[in-house]
Amino acid sequence: MKYPAVVFDLFGTIVDDFAVSSAGSNNADFAAALGAPYEPFVKIWRQTTEMRTNGTFQSVEASIEYVCDAIGVPVTAEQMTKAVTIRLQQLRGALKPRADAVATINQLKHGGYKLGLLSNCSIEIPILWPETEFANLFHSTIFSSRERIKKPAPEIYHLACDRLGVAPEDCLYIADGENYELTAAASVGMQPVLLKTNSLREVHREATDWRGCTVSSLAEVFTLV
Repeated sequence: MKYPAVVFDLFGTIVDDFAVSSAGSNNADFAAALGAPYEPFVKIWRQTTEMRTNGTFQSVEASIEYVCDAIGVPVTAEQMTKAVTIRLQQLRGALKPRADAVATINQLKHGGYKLGLLSNCSIEIPILWPETEFANLFHSTIFSSRERIKKPAPEIYHLACDRLGVAPEDCLYIADGENYELTAAASVGMQPVLLKTNSLREVHREATDWRGCTVSSLAEVFTLV
């Protein structure tokens, strides 16, 4: 094996880009369940994106409480339960695998490769992960909200390699290039590979200037390992 380990990004790589999926695009029901005014609620909720990603909130309830406290909206236990249910349902839709994702990852696993996942995400993702089609396919899953560290910090890439028991030089990192994650992976010694997704958001990513290794589909990873 040229590279005995492969680490995948999540959003924009093995599932669709979160921003262009239906998840989170309509928070009207979410706010209504809490009896919160829509615009103030959504404004503060969006402002907590960094906090939700870096692990400030270790439960869905904690993130909701923070926003409701900020806008002065009291929440009953019943309202909280309903809001959490709505929020988790939104995120389930965002975790639907891309067409070739499960087959590619499964084939790599059966081929003896060590497989990891490395994702910047809020706490809902690790909560829902056991329900997904990916649940038993990875040897290691690292979620920024659980680890309280996020890409592009070098430490999270080292953590991914350590948990797989491989040196960075023996590991491919497959991603769509958000948060300058490819450059960061290269800086620790991993072999970064850009997955070209034709996303409208690529203009905001390092994908537009990337001069390194590139694939157009996940199945092409087999040509690199």
